[in-house]
Parts: sequence; C-alpha cells; structure tokens
Amino acid sequence: MTVWVALSTRSSTDALLDKALPNTINTIHMVDELSEMLFNLMRYVEEEDVEGHTAFLQHLEIFVKHKQDLSVSKDQAISQDIVELRALHQAFLSLSQEGVFNVFDPTAEQRARSLINSTSQPLEVLLDKLHTFINNQSDLQAFRNDFAPLHRYDLELLDEMQDMKADLDIYLLGYPLAEKRFIANAEEFKYYIQSLSDATSDPNIAQQLRRIEWHFARFFGIANNVFKHHDNTARQRALKAVIALERGVFLDMKTLLNKMADQSDSLLIEESHGLRNIANKSMYLLIFVTIFATILLAFIVLFFQRSLFRPLEKINTTIQALRLGHRNIPFEDIEDNELGRITLSLKNFQVGLSKLDQLQIENANQKEALKRDKEQLTEMLENLKSAQDKLIETEKLSSLGSLVAGVSHEINTPLGISVTMASTLEAEHLSFLEKLKTGEIRREDLESFESHGNDAFSVLNRSLQRASELINSFKQVANDQTSEQLREFELGALMQEVYSTLHHQIKNRPISFELHADDKLMMNSYPGPIGQVFTNLFNNSILHGFDQDGHGEISLTLTQKDDHIRWLYRDSGKGLSEEGIKRIFEPFYTTRLGKGGSGMGMHIVYSIVVNMLQGDIQVYNDNGAVFDISIPASIQQAEGGQ
Repeated sequence: MTVWVALSTRSSTDALLDKALPNTINTIHMVDELSEMLFNLMRYVEEEDVEGHTAFLQHLEIFVKHKQDLSVSKDQAISQDIVELRALHQAFLSLSQEGVFNVFDPTAEQRARSLINSTSQPLEVLLDKLHTFINNQSDLQAFRNDFAPLHRYDLELLDEMQDMKADLDIYLLGYPLAEKRFIANAEEFKYYIQSLSDATSDPNIAQQLRRIEWHFARFFGIANNVFKHHDNTARQRALKAVIALERGVFLDMKTLLNKMADQSDSLLIEESHGLRNIANKSMYLLIFVTIFATILLAFIVLFFQRSLFRPLEKINTTIQALRLGHRNIPFEDIEDNELGRITLSLKNFQVGLSKLDQLQIENANQKEALKRDKEQLTEMLENLKSAQDKLIETEKLSSLGSLVAGVSHEINTPLGISVTMASTLEAEHLSFLEKLKTGEIRREDLESFESHGNDAFSVLNRSLQRASELINSFKQVANDQTSEQLREFELGALMQEVYSTLHHQIKNRPISFELHADDKLMMNSYPGPIGQVFTNLFNNSILHGFDQDGHGEISLTLTQKDDHIRWLYRDSGKGLSEEGIKRIFEPFYTTRLGKGGSGMGMHIVYSIVVNMLQGDIQVYNDNGAVFDISIPASIQQAEGGQ
C-alpha cells in the first residue's frame, strides 16, 4: 500500500514538474521571443538597421532553446500541437530569410550613390573648366554662325549632365522610367560632345573634350552597372513580406502558443487534484486496513495529516491564490520530498506568472498607446481634409514654377549669346582704339571693324529682342496666374504666351504643338485661370499621354459660336481607359501616383471651367484624349468681387 501511494504521488508530481510547469513557462517565453523577432524584422526593413538582423538571430536562438525544452505528452492533442509548432517555426524562418534578408540589403543604395558620386564629380569639374575656357574666348568669328555654337553646345553639355544625375537620383528612389530618361540624356550628351568637337579646331578644347569623353564613358559604365544590379523595389517587397508574415505565420504561432499555455495550466490543475484524490484514497485504505490496530492507525493518520494533507491543502490554496492574481505568496520550509518539489515548482511558477502579469500590463499600455494613436490619426485625417484645399492652391502655384523654369530655359541662350557678344565687341573696340592711337590704322581695319561691328550689333539686337519678348510674355502670364483679375484680352495671343512658357517640355522630344484660333477672339474673363487650364491640359498630355521616348501631336482649336468660346484640345497619345474617363476629374485620381502625378491637375481644370469660368467640359477618346470645353466669351463680375 505504501509503495502504491508513493508511486501514485511520484507519478503525479512528475507530470507537474516535467511537463505542465516547464511547458507553461516555455510557451510564455516563446511568445515574447517571437514578438521580438517580428519587431527586429520591421526594424531591419523600415530603419535600414543591419543590427536588426543580428538581434533577430539572438532572439531566434533563445526561442529555439525554449522550444527544445518543451516536454512531449502522451496526450495526442498536445503532441500534435508541438509538431505543428515546429512546422510553423520552420515556415517563419524560411519566410524571414527568403522574403526579407535575401531580398533587401540596406547598404546597397549607399554603395550605389557612392559609385555614382565618385565618377560624376570629376566629369562635372572638367565640364566647368571647359565652360570657363569657352567664355574667356574673345574671337568674334566664333560667334558669327548660328548664335555662337561653341557656347550653346557647352551650355547644353552642362544641362544634360545635370539631367543624367537627376535621372540616377530618381532611379534610386524607385522611379521606373528613370533608366530610359538617362539613356536619352546620355545620347544627347554624346551628340553635343561630337557637335562641339566638329565646331572647333582649338587644340586646348579638343584635349579637354577627350578627357571629358573618357570620364563620361566611365560614368556611363557605372550608371549601367547600377541599373543592372541595383534593385530599387527590394525594400517594398521585404516590407510586404514582413506584413504577410505578421498576419499569417506569426499570428498562427502566437495563437498556438497561447493554446499550449492554456493546456499546460489545465494539466497543472488536473494533476494537483489528482494528488488530493490519492491522499483521500490512502486515508480510507488506512482506516479499513488498521481497523484492528487503532494505535497504529492513529500514528499513520497523524503522519499523513502532517506530511501530506496539510501541504496538499496549502498547495491547493496556493494554486487558487495564484489563479486569483496573488503574486506575493511566501514559500517557507520547503522540504526535500515530492511535495517540496511541487512547492518549489509553484514558487518558480509564481515568478513566471509575475513576469506574465508584467507583460500583460505592458500590453495594456500598448493598447492605450494605440488608442491615443487612433485619436491622433483621426485628428490628422481632419487636418488632411483641410490640407486638400491648400493642396489645390499649391497645385495652381506649381504651374507658375513650371512657367519660371520654361522661361529660364528659353532665355538662357539669348542672354548667354548677348553677354559673350558684348565682351567680344568690347575687345574689338579696344583693339581698334589702340591702332588708332598708335597711327597704325588702315582702311582695311576700318572696313573690318565696321563689318564686325555691324554683325555683332545685329546678333546682339536679335538676342536682346528675343530675351525682351520672353520677359514681357512671362510678366503678363505670371501676373495673370497670380492675380486672377477680370480683364479683356485676345485669347489666341494669351494661349501663344502660355505655350511659350511650356515649349521647353517638348523642345527635345518628337512632339509637336499646333494652335488654331479664329482671328481676334476677344474675351472679358479671367486670363490667369484660363492659362492654368491650358497648362494643366498640356502637362497632363506630356505626363500621361506619351511615353518618355514617344512621338505625337498636340493641338488646340479655338472657335467662337454666338457668345461662347469652344476649346477643342486633343493629343495623339495613349488615350484614357473607361475608368479614367469616368474618374479623371476626381481629386487625387491619378494613374501615376508617386511617378510625377498628384491627382489634382484635372480636378483643378474642372473646378476652374465649371465654377469660375461658368462653362462645361467633356472628355472622350478619338485617336488619343480629347477635351471639349465651352466657356462664355464675357463674364460679368458680381458685385463685391468674384
């Protein structure tokens, strides 16, 4: 009998100490380590922190140790859970490695930028030296043909170099068409190098061009290597993998671990009740066996009362207290026996529960933080709605920035030629005066000075006249776009002025523009918003209608019928999808989000035409996109303003 009691008690305590308690503690730790591994994956991708990989491996090692410490139970369900946990763990590791660490390398972009800068800087220095050398030349003959081609080619080289660097920068930021733009600008660069070489016989310029060609070949090779080997979509793919991991395998593992912890808790309580049942059975057996040995029975009962019942009751009370949330239960006089081992395990279990409570407190704090974040996001949404109106105004002003860029691009060449021609004319004048003072002047010198002077003044006058026309056009268009004042104007002339600020966008592309307008289309309206409509339509065609290297035509036909002006704007581009025709005037609708489109340009067009100009606009496809607009020729300003 005594042997039976001992074996039964030992069996129950072994189940507690070898399976229930260790499994409970290990599953709690595994949940913590699993969360840390997911956190380090996010840190590795979002913060580009290589240390996130190291921390992930450290927490993985701890997780594996706790997984190995799990005890296999005879219970088929528990054993199946452990097998499932191992499979999920393997899937978690595989997805982390293949979807994140093998896809995204934080140092790749830094290496690419370093290579680009190391090859572009020497090339820029050489181009600046060439520019300075050409500007210092005083030979008037070099500027007599085609507005000083050397100076113009030199300026184009500088412009193409800046465009190539900009293309590489936006490629690293994920812009998919940057490579085609870079190749096109590189071809332009080589064309102007060859043109500059053909236009001069100066050995100094030829030597500088050879050095520029060598450095350009090296820069072009590095750029091609970046396009070939650098994956600018890696981070987004890695982030998607982490999110999928969090919503899939991570959630399954966390749910399974919580389930295993609950099963271990149930087993712990069940085994504790089993110990009590064994004690009760032992007491009844002792009473019946020692019926004729009352004294012996009394000693046996006292023995069990002291050695088994009270400790078991204490253990049961302790378990109930732990279930009720008490975490400061004292454990004193722990004996070196089965019950003592149970008591010691309960003490360790209390420590584990304390840590679990702390985690729950932290979880509650995180929920509170998430609640605050939700409130902040709600406030941000309201701010975003308010910012939408401001964004519309910003979009309007962005066209003014485009206007400035266009005029700057167009005016650069005539002003550069004028400055150079003035310097050359000054040098000729000083040379002539020197000969005049020394008495060495000849009739041939007078005729040469007269001829050169006339040519120089002719070139100078044409260049300054062109610059003056561009500035006057810019002043009028800029004033209209910023003031939005009601005035009388000729529509065809206004469209021509606005187009002159947009011409640079198609100057070097196989895209043509034609303006057809009835004579003297006089309007009493808002020239600024009307120019804004044309600017946005033109920019929409360039950005969405044509590929980077595509060719085509854009036309604007202006006719008057009764008291309305009809616009028929069309391009020969890709046209619009059915969804695009339905949604093109919605705010923030764009097919090129993050690639140059804000989604506000056509919404502004609709708002101006319908609300401010009191007209209507229709859009359809006809070998490209067609916008049919009708607006009143004369708008009467309401009392007190618009």
